[in-house]
Amino acid sequence: MICENCLGQCNAKGIQNNKLPVITGGFINVTQRCNMRCAYCFVEQQPKDINLQTAKDAVDFFARNAEQVGDIPSINYFGGEPLIRWNDIIVPLTKYIREKYGNKYRIGMTSNCTLIDKEKLEFMKKHGIGLLFSIDGDKKTQDKNRPLKNGKSSFDVLKDKIPLILEYYPNITFRSTTDHDNVEEFFNNHKFAVEQGFKNVFNIVNVFAEWSEEEKEELKHQIDLLGDYFFELYKEGQKVRFNPFCEMFPKLKRIYNASVKNNHRSHADNKLGFGRCGIGATKYASVGTDGQLYSCQEMVDNSKNRIFIIGNIYDGVDDEARMNIINQFNMHKVSCQNNTYNCSECKLDNICDGGCLINNYFVTGSLNIMPEILCFYYRTLLDKAEEINLRVAMLKR
Repeated sequence: MICENCLGQCNAKGIQNNKLPVITGGFINVTQRCNMRCAYCFVEQQPKDINLQTAKDAVDFFARNAEQVGDIPSINYFGGEPLIRWNDIIVPLTKYIREKYGNKYRIGMTSNCTLIDKEKLEFMKKHGIGLLFSIDGDKKTQDKNRPLKNGKSSFDVLKDKIPLILEYYPNITFRSTTDHDNVEEFFNNHKFAVEQGFKNVFNIVNVFAEWSEEEKEELKHQIDLLGDYFFELYKEGQKVRFNPFCEMFPKLKRIYNASVKNNHRSHADNKLGFGRCGIGATKYASVGTDGQLYSCQEMVDNSKNRIFIIGNIYDGVDDEARMNIINQFNMHKVSCQNNTYNCSECKLDNICDGGCLINNYFVTGSLNIMPEILCFYYRTLLDKAEEINLRVAMLKR
């Protein structure tokens, strides 16, 4: 086992007195296969599947590490589409965890839910499996962005499952992506989610696509509509959370405080890797189908990005590899792709943390360079959140 919690044993350059956390949980990539063909998918869909023994070994690996530091271990079933492995991995592995560790082991799953049914939901609730629902919106958007692998409608499969999913998971997150060629549906899809009964909606823009100026202007218009809708829901007393839009409200206060104190991105200077996920700086990692450990689930079994391997469940964690990734990121050097925006003129500049670092790497080849469309998205969300804040203040007078 390679220096499990570092304690100064790691020789990686730049570690100094910082202590890498013990890895006590993460994603288990149960398959690279999927029954859908999403337009923006980052997964290399190969005939790779984890076997049950490797999955059990991964569970035990996290548990041993957690016991050392008094933590609760955790896993998240991931893919591909994890429900493809329901009978031969998810059911037996879940039973293995509950029989061996009881409820002192957190279990979650990220799924497109097309293969879910009442029997599976009953099992998941009984055994305490959390669920994140990947869906992009109504029929028009869902079938364009996320068709089934055979080209047929995924929405037609999901429409009758949505009420059932919400019955078992009333607080589940509606996790969506907005693509450049159907950005005009951005607001409609948020509204669709609320009308279905979802209270938590997460949306990110497709950073892998080329966005035209017209499409960016349409995104700005759609965010304006969403903000107005959020304000109306607020006035009606409906508690609905739209992320990352709602994340901008506390950021407004952080921006103000950073300005008053003249702090420039210093809020995480004392944290290893500035506290960011995906680069090996946290207690989470991801297990590939062969037991390799990766710093982020998006890099699992990706043949082009082997530098994000940080050990394996049999030989242990490679803290030097973790530090090699961590040292590539510096929050103070974060900038926008092609210098499209002058960071010093951005309201988010003093608290900018770089967004999703792994997506940065996918798009720009650097952890420190953000895709231009992501900068635009965050800046526009912030402007609308600032306007809504003023309107709420006026409402309370």
